[in-house]
Amino acid sequence: MKSCNERKKYLLGGEIVYPCELIEIRDGFGILKYLVDRQHIVGSLIIPPETISYAFYWTDRPYVLYSWFNSDCQVIGHYFNVADSVSLSAHEFSWRDLIVDILILPAGQIEILDEDEIPESLDSEMKKRIESVKQLILQNHQTIIDETSRILNRKNSTRICTD
Repeated sequence: MKSCNERKKYLLGGEIVYPCELIEIRDGFGILKYLVDRQHIVGSLIIPPETISYAFYWTDRPYVLYSWFNSDCQVIGHYFNVADSVSLSAHEFSWRDLIVDILILPAGQIEILDEDEIPESLDSEMKKRIESVKQLILQNHQTIIDETSRILNRKNSTRICTD
């Protein structure tokens, strides 16, 4: 297991660092694995401890994607973050969270989260950018999820959970 940190920077300031396992990094694309250590609530989804999280990053795409699996390798949700400033190295994946998130549940329900957290004072261009990326994700989420599932299916060197 090779360790790699995820550094999440918040649009309005501050950041948080998570120690993860590096699964892949190549050509502006990367995957990290993280074992959830405590319960989280994301929209209507309860993410229990021991959930396996695979995070997908692209330096040329305006989002990151987390795919969550239970201990039986069954998908419990996919979580898109509107993002920018993605930077990948073998030691750290860094990105900026642009507030809005989209949760896709296994049965296909879609929840748009945190739009109420966008400050009125935020630059109008940034608001337009966030909305544009949100629409991009809503239109293409299944294609992106299918793409990442195929990538996980091709991985043989570590235990990978897929749909």
